[in-house]
Amino acid sequence: MRARLLLPIAAAFVASPALAVDTTLTGAGFSGLGITPTAGLLSWGNLGTSYENQVSGIARNTSGHNLALGVGLLPNMEVAGRLATNSLHDNCFFSAGGCGARDLSASGKFGIGLDTAGRWNAAVGITDVGGSVTYFRSYYGVLTYDTGPFQASGGLAKRSGRGINGSASPLSGAFASLAWQPMPLLRAHVEYSDGKAWAGARVFAPQAWLPEGWGVSAGVNASLNRSPLTQRTWWNAALTVPLYKVPAMPGRDKAPLLPLQEGQRREPSYEARAGLSSPGTESKKAEALDPRVQGDDKKEAVRSRLRGNDGAAPGGAAASPSDAQLQALANALQAKGLQDIWVGRTADGMVAVRVENGSWQWNSADALGVALGVVARNLSESRSGYRLVLTVRQVPLVAVTGQADCLREWIEQPSNTCTAGQLSTPGSQPLRDIHDGAVWLVQRQNPGWQTLRVSISPVVRTNSGTEFGAFDASVGANIKAQLPLWAGASVEGAVDVPIDQSRNYEPEGVFGEQRVRSGIERLAFTQTTRVPVERWLTGAQDQRWSPGAVTAQVTAGRVGRFYDGALAELRWEPGEGRHRLSAMAGALRNNEYMGGLGPLGGVRRAMPVIGSYRYSVMATRTDLEATAGQFMNNDRGLRVGLRQWFADTAVSVFYKRTTTDGNPARQLVGLELSIPIGPRRDWQPLPHLQVGGTSRFAIGRETTVRESGSNPIRRGRAELPPTPDLNAVFNSDRSGLAYFEDNLRRIRDAAR
Repeated sequence: MRARLLLPIAAAFVASPALAVDTTLTGAGFSGLGITPTAGLLSWGNLGTSYENQVSGIARNTSGHNLALGVGLLPNMEVAGRLATNSLHDNCFFSAGGCGARDLSASGKFGIGLDTAGRWNAAVGITDVGGSVTYFRSYYGVLTYDTGPFQASGGLAKRSGRGINGSASPLSGAFASLAWQPMPLLRAHVEYSDGKAWAGARVFAPQAWLPEGWGVSAGVNASLNRSPLTQRTWWNAALTVPLYKVPAMPGRDKAPLLPLQEGQRREPSYEARAGLSSPGTESKKAEALDPRVQGDDKKEAVRSRLRGNDGAAPGGAAASPSDAQLQALANALQAKGLQDIWVGRTADGMVAVRVENGSWQWNSADALGVALGVVARNLSESRSGYRLVLTVRQVPLVAVTGQADCLREWIEQPSNTCTAGQLSTPGSQPLRDIHDGAVWLVQRQNPGWQTLRVSISPVVRTNSGTEFGAFDASVGANIKAQLPLWAGASVEGAVDVPIDQSRNYEPEGVFGEQRVRSGIERLAFTQTTRVPVERWLTGAQDQRWSPGAVTAQVTAGRVGRFYDGALAELRWEPGEGRHRLSAMAGALRNNEYMGGLGPLGGVRRAMPVIGSYRYSVMATRTDLEATAGQFMNNDRGLRVGLRQWFADTAVSVFYKRTTTDGNPARQLVGLELSIPIGPRRDWQPLPHLQVGGTSRFAIGRETTVRESGSNPIRRGRAELPPTPDLNAVFNSDRSGLAYFEDNLRRIRDAAR
């Protein structure tokens, strides 16, 4: 009987393919097995969590809770945060037995492959990055050989002395591990470090049980020679969630994002896309979608991948659409949630279309795709030319010019016989010229000022890993109503509504001043406008660096619940949008100042003067940003960071260094997750009422570095004013031509 039961299991072991060994996020904040790291990384774009019912490294008491959260930030980098605590609720100052150890820290690992087969990998990393109060800091290097189903790793680690209360990282000196994964659902391993040894086993949930790309696993571990830094036995569990599919990198076995036609290069030159496809510019047109175009010709052509072929559509001469067809086009655009609709004819017989994105909140690429789909379906039969401009707050964001029948072919067919049109943005082409001389049949249909926009978003204030509690939070909701007025102008009001809070966020609690409180959070007027600098300057011929993409915004009123005043902002995104510069200055008065102990840092008057620069690395969709000046709480210094985009989800790591008068500089590092919350398109339950969520909800943690003697909580450092952000008008700072070209597949999916 027993033999019959074991036979299928043995057959499964023999028949299983020799797959690479799975590594998971460990409680130490790095990907590995149990105690030791491997050279593998969390996959790029994956978010991983891990929980253990012990705190390894606390010699006096290893029982407790260990939670780690990490992300594959870049193709060769993972970062993680870790909360390790002996108790969850005890107050370290007032509990009879104290709270034991409680530590919030960060970790990072960088790794590379050493051979094309992917068997050899090497990595270096650090654990417990933070202030001078450290428990588990180690520096390490590791080499891994994975032949599937076996994996062997070895390396060296340097423990940064002993932490407080005799704590120490188990990862020290020479370490090694051996893992065996005979089938996708089961892994076993043994590990060695600092003269101690451990063994463990792990089970993985079948992929058929989970959403695509997810991973769930659980394991048990045992100390083979009673290490004082770990329990004799403990268990752990891990979850991995893909944030989004990431771009293909050279040498990686992943399908690339599709341009308008497969086989196109993705990094061509700038020059071919400088003008519009209109009479007099035929010499600039290129057959960007023709797969026969190769070499330098294709490099020149691909950046015109939406430009017209030879100005004529296939199948004969184009017919001018009737007034009834243009009105039907406007009605179809309104049905898709687009506002402030203009439809008419240009002097050369093309159809002029201008629409406002007031509904598609996650990404303006969705609104652009939806509008292109409507144009293609309504104008393709007449083979009309079109000139479409998409605006946000009546500021032109992106334009497309082309032939409607070619556009429909691109949307619906796997291959193209002609090109669909030309993309342009304010930095690459003055969009105000696209509709010059147009005669409008439809004007301001579905006007935005007749629709009240209501949004509901969460408000979360948290403190983690403090002496007062392992995790404290105050949770509420922000309900905002915005009413557009004239072009670029709006008035908005918002209230905060508290929902729940932990004990330390009660009014008399230690974090009571930072709790979510009921009341008006915003009551402000905002005006956004294009600044026609190029009209004031003569001789600006190089469009890549022309001043034609300058936008200004002014906000006045009450913001951030406590501040009254005004703030002005300028934004310049030249060329294809890889570079962005901005500046802001304002004067705000804290109406609830409490002698330095009040909300938002306790400054009586905020006088922010801030400059910022961002560079986008389109190959990986990474933004590198530096911001410097005097910040919201009058501290002066800088903030530098890296923001990695996974579709509409962003993960940021940052470093801050600021100082105030008469005080030493303070330094912090942190990790932030930013996601859209709510429907992709706002809901319209009633005429003139629109309800949605928020395009950006951010939550993060930060910790001090290089502090002496303690690891204190620092709030309000390098903070930006809580006013409406001009980057939000520009698609969460994703509005350059390079961005829209990189997201052609998303535009086409929305059009379908």
